[in-house]
Amino acid sequence: MTTSRDPGALLAAYLDDGMTVLPDRVVAAVLDEVRRTRQRTVFRPWATRSTFSAALSAAAVVALLVVGAALLFQRGKSDVAAPSESPLPSGSPSQPAVVPATPVTNSAGVWIATGTMNTPRVEYSAVRLLDGRVLVLGESGDGSGVTSAEVYDPVTGTWSATGNMIRPIGFPPVLLRDGMVLAGAASDGDRPGAELYDPTSGTWSATGPMVRAGDFVGDTATLLPDGRVLVIGLSAGGPPASCPAFSVCPAGGAELYDPASGTWTAAAPMITPRYYATATVLADGRVLVAGGYVIPDAVTSAVELYDPSTGSWTAVANMPAGFGHHTATLLRDGTVLVAGRSGAPQLNMAVYDPAIGAWTTLPVRPGIAYGTMTLLADGRVLMANDVFDTVAAEVYDPAIGAWITAAPMLRSHAGPAILLLDGTVLVAGGSDCLEQVCVATGAAELYVPAGVVPPALPEFPAPPPPVIPTPTPRPSPYPPATGPVPPNARPWTVTVVNDSAQPATLFLAEDDGSNTLGELCGSVTPNVVPAGSTTEVTLLLPAKNVRGCSLFVNPVPGDPGGLFETSEAPKAGKVWITADGQFGWLSP
Repeated sequence: MTTSRDPGALLAAYLDDGMTVLPDRVVAAVLDEVRRTRQRTVFRPWATRSTFSAALSAAAVVALLVVGAALLFQRGKSDVAAPSESPLPSGSPSQPAVVPATPVTNSAGVWIATGTMNTPRVEYSAVRLLDGRVLVLGESGDGSGVTSAEVYDPVTGTWSATGNMIRPIGFPPVLLRDGMVLAGAASDGDRPGAELYDPTSGTWSATGPMVRAGDFVGDTATLLPDGRVLVIGLSAGGPPASCPAFSVCPAGGAELYDPASGTWTAAAPMITPRYYATATVLADGRVLVAGGYVIPDAVTSAVELYDPSTGSWTAVANMPAGFGHHTATLLRDGTVLVAGRSGAPQLNMAVYDPAIGAWTTLPVRPGIAYGTMTLLADGRVLMANDVFDTVAAEVYDPAIGAWITAAPMLRSHAGPAILLLDGTVLVAGGSDCLEQVCVATGAAELYVPAGVVPPALPEFPAPPPPVIPTPTPRPSPYPPATGPVPPNARPWTVTVVNDSAQPATLFLAEDDGSNTLGELCGSVTPNVVPAGSTTEVTLLLPAKNVRGCSLFVNPVPGDPGGLFETSEAPKAGKVWITADGQFGWLSP
């Protein structure tokens, strides 16, 4: 179908791509408008309308793009960067250094420090605003501040506090066409809802309650071409009769938010109700939903397409393997790159081609498991934030299927990696750990790819070394004990392999915020595995939406012993205690 492009929407799409030069495809789109030929693909299309004057529209688009490009060119001035993590809100920047504004020539790119977040954060969400700033919100390192938010200004490299959410965040934030931000709001004894952030005033306001009865579990939020928002996932605390052994129950799986009315409506249920999936808007406006988990916490390879014009779902070819910890990125050619892990320390990758409805498996990358993928301005993909807390990063070129080892990050991070309008990528937050004791950090840095001019940031003071509290030696507070049966318990049987010369003791206990054993929160039977033996152990886990309950193995003085949170279980694999007493999770 032939359509025409709204000049304002085309500019928004151009700015959303974060280019520092006028892209050929945008110029081509303008020419297409003049000729009234088929609309070209734009990453994350915004809006269209049926008729307007071609000549006037083309002139308006070109004028707007020239102004936008001029503003962007003014940003790129210099490359200065001292490592930055100051205890002050954003450090105390000095005067900008005078450095020639030249693009980075090293194919590995460079990482440069920027200002420190006001609130150290480990698990948080982020979204880029229309003016290029970045809104971050969500949990701080100590588990508090779940409603707090702040904004990063790429021009100054500094962070500033903004209004808190009314309720803790539910589904992740999504930028609406009018520049407002929509984010889920957890329930407070009532139905969960959503809130709107106004970047102009820095304030949040409640919008309509959702259709679902339970809270958020592994939801995604996706802006559709018509301006509505599709939220998919599962509902926590659904009708007990539907899944009595689990607190996570199918509840339709999909809802639609209409910004014009501020109301929610139930969408057609997914063919495979799932959570922690990916949802990617394709060039034709349909949404590709891939992978994730199904009840009871089993990885799925199922894939389906949502068509906003008909409101229907269609099953398509399954992924080559199940992905439960993965990301998905729309590439410039309209295909979708999916990368993640299925337990093993390796990166599994596949590409979906909507034109033929088929998947292509890419070679496995062993020993790494990146948590973020970011499409760069030149079409390559930055992979960073390794889940194993390394500083490794790589750049993948889908045009030739080649990998480039990127410059290592200044430190490890955990959180989103956001493409900025000047072509750099912002990463922030994470933890500094020593002997399993971790403290959250607000450190932030920018990746400057090859061909991009580093921003003219002030020179921030060097951060002091992290202060990590020394764990207080203490014996396990409990003798071997089965532990309580939690409400809405989820049964899970796991194999424990104890190759050591000592018995291994397992507990389900609360994490006191520093990965240290707290009160028992579930049962383990038997909870002592004899030396040199392999035993099937039955655990009664808390409800899926209960956070802070972890599986502990052999907690001894000075060694907390936390393995993973029960919200991540059950999963495939074994608990393994090695001959020298080390322990870990052995994936199949």
